[in-house]
Amino acid sequence: MHGARRPKDQVRVSRMVDFDGRKRSDCPRVLLSEGSSSSARQTLYGLGQRHLIGVVDPAPFCLCRFSSLVKRYHRSPSYSREPREYLAFLVRTIRSQGYDVLFPTHEQAYLLARFQDALAAEVGLALPGFETLRRLQNKANFVRLLDELGIPQPPTRIVASLNELDTSWDYPCYIKLPHSTAGHGVRQVFGVEDVRRVAEEFERAGRLEGVSEIVVQQPAAGHRCVVQAVFQHGRLVGVHCAEAISLGIGGSQWLRQSASHPTVVEDVRRLGERVGWHGAMFLDYFYDHATGRAEYIEANPRIGETVNAMLCGVNLADLVVRISLGEEVEAVGPGKVGVRSHVGFLGLLSQAINGANRRQLGAEIWRMRTHRGHYQGSRDETTQPRQDWLSLIPATAITLQLLLCPASARNLVQRTVDNYSLPESAARHIEQLAENGFPNWA
Repeated sequence: MHGARRPKDQVRVSRMVDFDGRKRSDCPRVLLSEGSSSSARQTLYGLGQRHLIGVVDPAPFCLCRFSSLVKRYHRSPSYSREPREYLAFLVRTIRSQGYDVLFPTHEQAYLLARFQDALAAEVGLALPGFETLRRLQNKANFVRLLDELGIPQPPTRIVASLNELDTSWDYPCYIKLPHSTAGHGVRQVFGVEDVRRVAEEFERAGRLEGVSEIVVQQPAAGHRCVVQAVFQHGRLVGVHCAEAISLGIGGSQWLRQSASHPTVVEDVRRLGERVGWHGAMFLDYFYDHATGRAEYIEANPRIGETVNAMLCGVNLADLVVRISLGEEVEAVGPGKVGVRSHVGFLGLLSQAINGANRRQLGAEIWRMRTHRGHYQGSRDETTQPRQDWLSLIPATAITLQLLLCPASARNLVQRTVDNYSLPESAARHIEQLAENGFPNWA
């Protein structure tokens, strides 16, 4: 039955027994596509005890390895360096363990969408078509899509080569490669010398391999925000907006507060309907409270960090699983506004990268633990000992490492991001792999 989706009665039987042999009749088996990111970690809390969760990841001690919610860990090849091997490993794992849902938590969505027709014969998977996904994943394509829909963005130009960067721009501005993760392919520049320095930096790092377009964008106006959405065949079924209180690595929100931005919800609804989106996405934008206008700067065809939404009553991760299983999902109403949450260890990493010393890190840890300052009323999104006591292990380990050596933060982040990032070279590799046909899984 390798060439067709398992019959529904076989799927139901697979759910009758969990990984320890105990009967759990209503617990779908869900496999996360990686376990290193904060997004994957937060997905665990959205699925909780209602699902039997497995994780694949190339790192033996990835973030999700330390969770009582994870029933199986499978050490996999790297999806970006060895996509064929990663795919073959996924299919073998899905077959041997009887997983019902494959949940794309990060950039693996690019690879999985490319082969989703064949994967759908093996497991439930909520992703749009590959060309649709590329319109959001690729920053230049996303710029064109916003123009097509008349959705606002900052003044933006697309240039065809590095040589075209060597000209005069309105500074400051941002230079963006088509594919990047955690801000690795985005740089702010303040003059011609900055532009040349960034170009040289990208070349040395090998980030320009296969790059045919580069985005140059002016700063957006307003407050930095993110909107997360889940669609079922172009129909919006769940959405959540949050404003950044403090930004961290690659412009990520490590301290945020839920918000109500009706114009943003309408923009996202229109975008998803136009492209027929299926599954999860999130968009970064700037919001002007005075005018209610949003300017969108980036899109990601994945779920992002979901605990703030869950605290507001919108469980995006559960919606993705139900859609993956083929259920007809009713749209979820908007969640609470003003709910504050943080990713504690990401905040510490960001401050260490920005030069915080031991004393400053210690003071921040004290404020975090005593819920003082901007932590007042805030909950930690990734460290939740009452629900998952093992979550204390990575948070404690990272905190101690930073207190011993704050300078280690950059290397720690780089090693982690490498496990799930999608550089331009990996995107090209995935596209070439697909041109050679679906790999032999046997």
